[in-house]
Amino acid sequence: MKRLVVLLSLLCALVQAAPLKVGLHDSAPWAYRNAQGEITGLDYEIVKTILLREGIEAEFELYSYSRLLKLFSEKKLDMASPVAVPYPGAFYSQPYFTVLDVVVTKSSSPVSINSLKDLEGKTIVAYQQASEVLGPDFAATVKKAHYLEEADRVQQFELLMNDRVQLMIGDAKVLAYYATKHYGAKSIKSHQILPSVDYPAAFWSAELQAKFNSGLLHLTESGEFDRIHAKPRL
Repeated sequence: MKRLVVLLSLLCALVQAAPLKVGLHDSAPWAYRNAQGEITGLDYEIVKTILLREGIEAEFELYSYSRLLKLFSEKKLDMASPVAVPYPGAFYSQPYFTVLDVVVTKSSSPVSINSLKDLEGKTIVAYQQASEVLGPDFAATVKKAHYLEEADRVQQFELLMNDRVQLMIGDAKVLAYYATKHYGAKSIKSHQILPSVDYPAAFWSAELQAKFNSGLLHLTESGEFDRIHAKPRL
């Protein structure tokens, strides 16, 4: 009997010690694999730093956004970041993942974009689910354009740079990263007509949510959050 109790205690300890399963959106410079195959990026460093401070061991994996949401909804992940969709029973951190979507043209393009109406009649490529994320006004406007959504960021840039589309829409940080890496920092011109949005991370545990929020507050107040954002990412 004593032996059984000991075995059960050991099993419980192993279960409790199991690393947290964390999924991040695979999108440089937020979270991506470097030339050595190691995960790096803004969101990765922020989340990892917070979890380490809270004494939480974690296993990280990167996914396309639709895959990330699917796995989280199926409770195959303990934590996902960022999550813009409400799930019954899930807990959300304080919003910290700031996305500023911009409209991008080639630097040589004469097209000027000053409002949503300027998108009408244009050829446009955007990221997966952009028409849902960017709201009803955007969705109504792009119905009057030649609009498509493409998950592959490299393919988006090829469409723009080869004049297959006039405009590309996406996160300012992401598009600047890819432009600088593949075409040069001055290859694109950004037009800011959309508001920035702050997204949270999501969890299936209220305790984990509280710990993450505590660590996020410390990271912000210490200045480490800003230092992570200031690092060059190429």
